[in-house]
Amino acid sequence: MFKKIAALILCVGMSTVLFMGCGKSGDVSTDSKDTGGDTASQGTEATQAPDTGSTDFAGQELSILVSAGWMDNRYDATIARFEEEYGVTVDLQTIPADQYSDILQSKLSTDTLTDIFWIQSDPFAIESQIVNPEKYCLDFTGAEWTGVIPPARLASCSYNGKLYGLQLWHNSPEYVMLYNKTLFDENGWTVPTKYTELKDLCGKIAAAGITPWFIPGADGWQHQLAFFQIGGVYEEATPGLYDGLNKNTATFADNAKMLEVLEQFKELSTLGYFGEDWIGTDSTNMANDFGDRNIAMAMANSSYIKQIKEETGTSDEFGLFLLPLGDNSYFPTNPGGPTMFGNASTKHPDLVKAFFSFVTTTESLQEILDNSPQYTNMDVIDANIKQHWLPEEEAFMATIPEEKLQIGVLQTATKYTNKYWMNFGADMVSFCLGEISANDVLKNMDANRAEAAKAAGDSDWGN
Repeated sequence: MFKKIAALILCVGMSTVLFMGCGKSGDVSTDSKDTGGDTASQGTEATQAPDTGSTDFAGQELSILVSAGWMDNRYDATIARFEEEYGVTVDLQTIPADQYSDILQSKLSTDTLTDIFWIQSDPFAIESQIVNPEKYCLDFTGAEWTGVIPPARLASCSYNGKLYGLQLWHNSPEYVMLYNKTLFDENGWTVPTKYTELKDLCGKIAAAGITPWFIPGADGWQHQLAFFQIGGVYEEATPGLYDGLNKNTATFADNAKMLEVLEQFKELSTLGYFGEDWIGTDSTNMANDFGDRNIAMAMANSSYIKQIKEETGTSDEFGLFLLPLGDNSYFPTNPGGPTMFGNASTKHPDLVKAFFSFVTTTESLQEILDNSPQYTNMDVIDANIKQHWLPEEEAFMATIPEEKLQIGVLQTATKYTNKYWMNFGADMVSFCLGEISANDVLKNMDANRAEAAKAAGDSDWGN
């Protein structure tokens, strides 16, 4: 069996990491509801296992560095088959999300990187996080498995026309508001579409002795979702904002809508609507809390409904709605996701390539999907994959107008932003505790983005 060298894993209940949303890009927004089935129906024939003989690698060890939640148990069976077929050992090094970025950068700079490593990638991330992919990454351009990956996801794996990564992710609505529909119906509560409605609803739920909107602040990466997943409302308030942020002609600081959202977030925190000591609470018991009706709402992947029902056996029904901070009405479209890369300095390049080929076969893709505790689909081009879309997912997506699907989430549609996810989250906590101002949170993001731009030699920042 492969070895798991894992420190404390903080992200048990909900996977995704540095989270940072994953999903669909702006021009493929209809994938949110269709890719799992429709794109697959246009897909390839069943992909076969690589033909490299297992004896070529017998006795070798393949090391993988990954953040908690990006592989977890859905890869276990596939890795076990890979070990058996090739006679190798897989050393899976799972790092807590709040430590992963620092450890990865340290390994990159000291040439101690594993054979395979992961980042939360998007169309800008390779340049900003790896900086020099030609030096650090194996080139997979022209690999046979390329045809399995949709174009929007290939864009998050490529740099300067070359393919460096593999992104196997789902296409469900990611990090929208998940709520106990049965509980709402019993109490006559209605789904809010404006911030004032959300605030009033939280008051009613709290009066019933239930945590209105559960936020697990101790996870370190989840509370930021409330700010970043509603990128469309910022672009709507300031047309051209994304382009300005990417060309360094606009800033986070002093943005009126961003300040409004942060102030609203703090107001709900101060009122206790995120739960007692939300900053010190993690997501470990979130599914049970939903099942026991201790909480009414949380930001989650739509497929988390599956996990709640399977883990708790509740007969309650659940639904989804768009987060209305800032009176948002935009869907969190996202082209990014956890992505694996091969280390250009690996002593086992052919074994790395064999692993990438192995996990993209029809058998492996189906196995990874079927073993996922949450996700109901996989965004791949393979007509032989049996998807497991939930009725709740399909019903929710049917309510989203096409024009509200066209703007990406803030963290992956703007340069250098996602890299400072954890920093921004820490600043949000400091703001809620009254230690810094809302604009300080935004100014710090600008300063961090400028540093990243400098490291990347970005000419728009005068480098």
